[in-house]
Amino acid sequence: MLKSVSLRSASVCAILAGSALALGGGIAHAQGTEVTEVIVTGSFIRGTPEDAALPVNVLSAQDLQKQGAPALVDVIKSIPGVQSVLGETNQFASQATTGSGNINLRGLGAIRTLVLMNGRRLTSSPGGSGVDTNLLPTAAIGRIEVLKDGAAATYGSDAIGGVVNFITRRDLNGLELNGSYTHIDGSAGDYNLSANYGWVGERGDMLISVGHRHRSELDTLERDWAVNSYLENPNGSWSGFGNPGAYIAGATRIVDPACAALGNTLVTSAAGTQSCYFQFGRFNNLVETENHYQAYGQLNWDLSDTTKLHAEVLYASHDVPHEGASPSYGPTQAFGPGAASGSFIIPRSNPGLCGSAGAGACLPGSLFGQLTPAQQAAVNGSGFVAANILLWRPYGVGGNPLTGGSKPDQRYFEGLRFSAGLTGEFGGGIGWDLAATHMINRSDIVTYDIPVARLHYALNGLGGPGCDTDPATPGVQGGTPGVGACLYYNPFSSGIAANAATGETNPNYVPGSPAALANSQAIGAWLFQPYGYQSETTLTVIDAVLNGQAPIDFGAGPVGWALGAQHRTNGFSRAVNDINNIALNPCPEEGVTNCVTGRGNGVFGFLGPLSEQDLEGTVWAGFGELQVPITDALSMQLAVRHEEHSNGVGSTTNPKVALRWQVTDWLALRGSAGTTFRAPTQSNLLPDANTTQAFITQTSGYRAFDTFGNPNLQPETANTYNLGAIFRLGGFNATIDYWAFDFQDTIEAESGAGLLSTIFPNGASTTLPNGCVDPALSALVARFTFQSGVCAPNNIQRVRLGVINGSNIKTSGVDFSATYRADDVWGGAMTFGLDGSYLLKYDSAASFIEGVQVQGAQKLAGTHGGTAGGTSFPELRANLFGEFTRDVHNLRLTLRYIDSMQDVRDGRFGGTNIFGPNGAVAGYILPQGAKLDAFVTADASYRVFLPWDTTVTATVVNLFDTDPPFARRDLSYDPATANPLGRTYRLNMTKRF
Repeated sequence: MLKSVSLRSASVCAILAGSALALGGGIAHAQGTEVTEVIVTGSFIRGTPEDAALPVNVLSAQDLQKQGAPALVDVIKSIPGVQSVLGETNQFASQATTGSGNINLRGLGAIRTLVLMNGRRLTSSPGGSGVDTNLLPTAAIGRIEVLKDGAAATYGSDAIGGVVNFITRRDLNGLELNGSYTHIDGSAGDYNLSANYGWVGERGDMLISVGHRHRSELDTLERDWAVNSYLENPNGSWSGFGNPGAYIAGATRIVDPACAALGNTLVTSAAGTQSCYFQFGRFNNLVETENHYQAYGQLNWDLSDTTKLHAEVLYASHDVPHEGASPSYGPTQAFGPGAASGSFIIPRSNPGLCGSAGAGACLPGSLFGQLTPAQQAAVNGSGFVAANILLWRPYGVGGNPLTGGSKPDQRYFEGLRFSAGLTGEFGGGIGWDLAATHMINRSDIVTYDIPVARLHYALNGLGGPGCDTDPATPGVQGGTPGVGACLYYNPFSSGIAANAATGETNPNYVPGSPAALANSQAIGAWLFQPYGYQSETTLTVIDAVLNGQAPIDFGAGPVGWALGAQHRTNGFSRAVNDINNIALNPCPEEGVTNCVTGRGNGVFGFLGPLSEQDLEGTVWAGFGELQVPITDALSMQLAVRHEEHSNGVGSTTNPKVALRWQVTDWLALRGSAGTTFRAPTQSNLLPDANTTQAFITQTSGYRAFDTFGNPNLQPETANTYNLGAIFRLGGFNATIDYWAFDFQDTIEAESGAGLLSTIFPNGASTTLPNGCVDPALSALVARFTFQSGVCAPNNIQRVRLGVINGSNIKTSGVDFSATYRADDVWGGAMTFGLDGSYLLKYDSAASFIEGVQVQGAQKLAGTHGGTAGGTSFPELRANLFGEFTRDVHNLRLTLRYIDSMQDVRDGRFGGTNIFGPNGAVAGYILPQGAKLDAFVTADASYRVFLPWDTTVTATVVNLFDTDPPFARRDLSYDPATANPLGRTYRLNMTKRF
């Protein structure tokens, strides 16, 4: 893990000039002529980078400065070996992670990439999406080393897909101030401020670093490609659960007359019935307002000639004060007399529907007066209308009553980390390394939703806190509807003057009517309640390593060795607001606990309840490593690690072997093979549900997916292979590596998409498919909660899934990197570079639920959307750059390429385009988006060293203002691979004192 060497900076720069070349070594740029210390990821044995046989890419701080000092999320997304990552637009990628970032090597998932800081572990995010890279002290990072090979034999669980090591600076002697501003069209722009103070003395060095990064909100309406009509992108945040919505009076369906006027779209089903589709994406943002803060300090001190101390402390946080989201969610459960049929009953006495103005007349502007005679007769016959939860949502185009626009959701994350270690030497050249690391990562999530009982009472005129007339039965409303403190909630367009996002007006709205039809903020504040929870992950690690040289020499030098032990304690805890605590409120009505015999769905209409948790697991590990110089040209590295996991997970032993052969002065070959593994998390093992929301094509909206943990889970395992070559000839340096992973027993959630397509192979068809009545599929049908108990795609309310040891995965590819440097060109030096990764295959075996195959084997290389969350697997990712340096000037041009992808999601493509009389039909199929085009962008950056130790860098990102490729997603692009910002201009200035 730690490897100390002393290198002349000139020789290292000659090898890695201006590039991130994978040469198996590291680079640290010092102010003088000596490099202080190089930490090489992948080995615990002392030696030189040339001895390494593992594929390690190095991204130096100097190289990043030449690119205009991009944000960390942009750095990570530009690494060719990285696939879908969080950090750009997270809202539709992973629940409650907005503002966070992660790293996903090989597309295997961020939880399979081990992230280190100065060679020590970091705890994962409470959101379960891997380590939150936005908590790292960006200004203090000196370089990033990426080991793109399975490394469980060295580092243990989580290193199954590779390792990324963020290494802090040790070269600064003085004060350094940095500031940058990025101009983004349609936004107030982003800025970064940081200050570093470093001290370098004879016996040690110190660094103190503070930083602040601000991102400004970028509304979806600021990009014309992000919000499309239903006919252009029916999956572009269009929902069949609209407001204005559609209602039922007896056997008559009623679509709110202001549907289209307020910006919604009338959609006709194959059976000829109409719905009002709502585009919630107009209330979303492409980028949220984010504030990131980091404070970091480290000390390196020589306690004696042989003993050294390293200590570091990090505090970081990021805050999203308001995440743009739909004004309200579509309920997945109902309450009241119509609950059995999945409906809320709205009486004719509701002022929005009709109200009373004497002699049975309706209030001016009420919905009843806008209906056809036949519809009025239907309402009179029933005395009410039913708001079906699959046709309607409480708030839509009129905006959320708390903000006037989107829901006021909030996200807050913070981390605190301590790490300290001693290194030294015993007699006989035996070195030792003892370290302790502790990290806490917290999140505080607040998402607003409506309790279904409150919604029922408000629709019937019993809303508001003052209407609770019986203190002994909290939550049970009494009194006279609409009188005094008892308030009505109007769910119709009769209370909406205009679309809050676009300004489209309602021609049927009557202002100043005898009774206010517009809903008050008071009823909205009573309806919307904070669904909140506070989560915390903790990690405590004790590391102990011995290393040295054995008295064995095959003629090329002594054998290096390392032995070590590690103890890890992982913790997860969650505190839950009372209202969404399943132990306190399992039922639709608050304070009631006897509604079900099993697990209830809680009080909220959309979000599922949570349990409080306090989990802990431990790991004991022992490991060993040998570095064997067989000849002057051939060396071998051997490693093995054994781990014992608590909570019934069991034990595992993982070996690894790596070879390096210096064939000629200009050619070296390297290869490795090993086994690796990942243990299930404590949450994976807990038989409790984690409720998420996923878009279901069959229902044209989001529904609840309850995913339960599994105490019988076993670790997943993989065999890993790497074979590569290193070329160094004059000014030309290159590497090429073939890599492969063969996974068994992957830990994954059952396939919701596969379950849906198995039971409903006809997609959105209203004809009952065979799956509903096939006895062989009865266990799968039991996974669904259907409205009125009727098995039909449009009746889906909830889906139950589990965490399993699932499909085997085989993936392989080729990484390549090359640079060429030519001196004495126009009085300076030219450098050209290429860095890329080509995915040869990503094959997933068939998926099963209850013993039934729900998804066939998939070949995912070159595809999008074939896995949960819509992961992207472009075959080719590459960066090509040219750089000219002369005196104090540096100009760099970079071309970035992400290959095209085939969208393989079911039910979205193929067939014949269908148009109804109104221009839109439910289940509309079009070829647009079946293929995501390649995303090609160019960046230009100019850096100049000015007097007074000042450096200025000007950068234009996306020089030709290329729009992201169209994708059939909520925001009409793929945030995991593309960028929504368009052309941006960044100015960065650094001043040293």
